[in-house]
Amino acid sequence: MPNPDKVASSSVFSRVQALISSYGPAIFIIGAIIGTGSVSSLVWAGAEYGMSLLWTLLLSCIFFWVLISLISRLTFASGKTFVHLAKEQFGPAGAAYIVIAIIVSQLASNIGVIGIVSEAFASWLQADVLVVSICFSMIIYLLMILGKYATFERVLVICVTVLGLSFIVNFFLATPSPTAIISGLMPNIPSGGAVVAAAMVGTTLAGSVIVMRSYVVHDKGWTLNDLKHAERDARLSGVMIFVVSAIIMACAAATLHVQGLHIENAIDMAYTLVPLMGNFAATLFVVGIVAAGVSSAFTNALVSVWSVSDFMNWSRRPQAIHFRLLAIPFCATGVVAALFGGKPIVLQIMSLALQAIFLPLLVLFMIILGNRSAVVGKYVNSRLVNILSIVTLLFSLFMAYQAFVGLSELIQDTNQPS
Repeated sequence: MPNPDKVASSSVFSRVQALISSYGPAIFIIGAIIGTGSVSSLVWAGAEYGMSLLWTLLLSCIFFWVLISLISRLTFASGKTFVHLAKEQFGPAGAAYIVIAIIVSQLASNIGVIGIVSEAFASWLQADVLVVSICFSMIIYLLMILGKYATFERVLVICVTVLGLSFIVNFFLATPSPTAIISGLMPNIPSGGAVVAAAMVGTTLAGSVIVMRSYVVHDKGWTLNDLKHAERDARLSGVMIFVVSAIIMACAAATLHVQGLHIENAIDMAYTLVPLMGNFAATLFVVGIVAAGVSSAFTNALVSVWSVSDFMNWSRRPQAIHFRLLAIPFCATGVVAALFGGKPIVLQIMSLALQAIFLPLLVLFMIILGNRSAVVGKYVNSRLVNILSIVTLLFSLFMAYQAFVGLSELIQDTNQPS
C-alpha cells in the first residue's frame, strides 16, 4: 500500500506547483523588475535620501497595476500583442516608436546591469572586470539562444529569494523609524533627488516590462475567460513589487543613510546587509546581485528581440537565425562599461531615467486603444479605468520632466573636473 503521508505530501506539492504556475506571468514580471536596476536605484535612494522617496515607489506600483491590467485586457480582447496592435492601429511609425524606445532603453540598461554585476563579482574574486564582463555576456547570450529560460528562471528564483529574505530579516534588525516611513509617503523630491526618483519610476513603471506583459499573457494562452484571474495576477505583481522594493530601500536607509555612507562602487551596496551577516554580507550580496543581474539582462534582451521580431512579423522562437543574430548586440553591451570606463551604477540610474522619459507616449497609446470598440469590442475602458489611466499619464509626464531635469544635472556633475 502507498504511504498515506507520502501521498499527502505529493498532493500538497502538486497543488503548490499548480498555484505557482497559475501566477506565472506575475512571477515573470516580478523577476523582470526586481533585478539589478531595481536594487541599485532603491539602495541609492535609501542611502542618499533615506525614506523620503517612498511615495514615488508607492505611486509607481499603483500605476504599474493600472497599466498591466489595461495591457492584459487589450491583449485578450484583440487577440494580438501590443506591438502588433500598435502597428495595426497607429501605423509603422507608432509601433516603431515603441520598439525604438525599448531598444534604446534596454541597450543602455544592459550596459549598467552587466557592468554592476561584473564590477561586484570582480571585486569579490579580485578578478579582471573585462574578463568577467565578457563571461557574463556570453552566459546571457547562450541562455537566450538555447531557450532554456524555464530552468534558468527556477534557479534565479532561489538566488533572488536568498537576497530578498536577507533584506527582509535585515529590515527587522535595522528598521527605519516609523516617522521616517510615514514622512516618506508625503510627496517631496529632495535636492539632487530628481534623477533617482525618475530611475525608481523607470525600473518599477517600466514601459518595456509593460510591453513584455502583453507577450507573456499572450504566450501563456490566456483569453477573456481568464480576465478575472489576470486581474488578481496583476494585483499580486504590484503588491509584491512594492513590498520587496520598500524593504530594500528601508535597509539602505537604516544602515547607509544613518551612517552617512555613499555608494561609489557596486560592492558598496553589500553594506546594507552588514547588520545581518557581517563580512559575509559581500558574499551573500554578490550571489544575489549576480542572479538578479543576469535575470535583468536576460529579460532586457528578450523583450527587445521579441519587439523587433514582432514589428517585422518574424518568429519569436529562440531557435530562429534572426533571433540569435538580434540577441548579440543586447548581450555584447555588457562589456561597454569595462572597456570605456564610467561608474556602472550611475549608468544604470541614467538608463532607468531614460525609461521614464519614454513612458508617457506609451501610456497615451494604451488609453486610445482601450477606448476603441473596433479594437476591444465591448471591453472598452470604464470611466474608472479612464480616470486612473489619465492620472497615470499625468504622473508619467511629471516624472518624465523630473528625468530630464535630473539627467541634465547628473551629466553636468559628471562633466565637471574633479
